[in-house]
Amino acid sequence: MIITITGKPCSGKGAASKILCDKYGFEYISAGSAFRKAAMDLGFGSITNFTMEEYKKVDKQVDSNLIEIGKTRLNDNLVVDSRLAWHFIPKSFKVYLDIDWQEAGKRLVGDNRESEFAEDVPTAIKKLKHRWNMENVRYQELYGIDNLHMENYDLVINTKNLTPEEVAQKIYDEYLNQNTK
Repeated sequence: MIITITGKPCSGKGAASKILCDKYGFEYISAGSAFRKAAMDLGFGSITNFTMEEYKKVDKQVDSNLIEIGKTRLNDNLVVDSRLAWHFIPKSFKVYLDIDWQEAGKRLVGDNRESEFAEDVPTAIKKLKHRWNMENVRYQELYGIDNLHMENYDLVINTKNLTPEEVAQKIYDEYLNQNTK
């Protein structure tokens, strides 16, 4: 079975995904890593330096891979960390991780990510909101998708006051609950 995890930037998608994989033996697939690799390969250094057209090109590549996974690997134990995997792999257990912008900004500043950097929380919030809005416009234009409708998901978790381990455990418990009915 495939678990797809999406949500706001800095909500803990990657951390929870990796814990699920380490603790329960799932294979990890990250669309964000594919984007960051494309940014480096194309000489941009960071996904924040992409133009809208470059984003759309890479979107199509990454999304084609997700569609293929949804067709060929439904019986594999996978965790797919991706903004749109829930849409491209409809038979997955769909998780949305939410976070308020203030906390997301704090996490970004404290994370020291190479591909995203902000010196202070207000700058981090501005960058995260800009990226989030740009992504949602792209998804609407490319696919007519509004990933902000919580009805799209089997589980929604606000991660503000939870550790990554607690988030991963909640996901796994609900995943088991839904798949043993």
